[in-house]
Amino acid sequence: MYEKFLIIVDPQNDFIEGGSLPVSGARSAMQQLAEFVKSNSAEFSTIFVTQDSHPENHCSFSSNGGIWPVHCVRDSSGFEVFPQLQEVLSGLNNVEYCRKGTYSGVEQYSIFAYSDGEITNPDGKKIISVLAKSSSPQIVVCGIAGDVCVMNTLNDLVKIRKSADDIAVAQNFTASIDGGEKLEAFCKENNINLLNL
Repeated sequence: MYEKFLIIVDPQNDFIEGGSLPVSGARSAMQQLAEFVKSNSAEFSTIFVTQDSHPENHCSFSSNGGIWPVHCVRDSSGFEVFPQLQEVLSGLNNVEYCRKGTYSGVEQYSIFAYSDGEITNPDGKKIISVLAKSSSPQIVVCGIAGDVCVMNTLNDLVKIRKSADDIAVAQNFTASIDGGEKLEAFCKENNINLLNL
């Protein structure tokens, strides 16, 4: 059965301009995404929203030896989904929120954090099990940041599904630290469709 799924990677306040780890263009991308979802949500069987959900002592923080400033501490305002998008999502019944980076000593750039052939994140397993029930899923991925968590999510998804035939990236709903170069190169290398919806 043909079904479409949308995976929105980390559309959180700390990654929007003005947040603790801002990505240029993120606000505009999320505003456009909110308008798209408002008009097109019925196209998708499920809309998955991933969120960094870090404890205060997370290993990725520079204060703990990591490379990033403190961001997306669970239940903080920076952890929350960008308000304009959240307003649209809250009116839908086909949305699943999925958390990653929940353990202080484990970095998870991807909801499908992948080790020794296994998905280590329970929410990642949940998404894969939903996708597996469709005989012909079409998966659209977007979010923040294109060259970090979006790209890592795609990389794991391609490995797990053993193909990129059913995977696409919505470029216009994705913001990257580098302006999109790494993500575009990755998608071309892996035969992932690049879309502007």
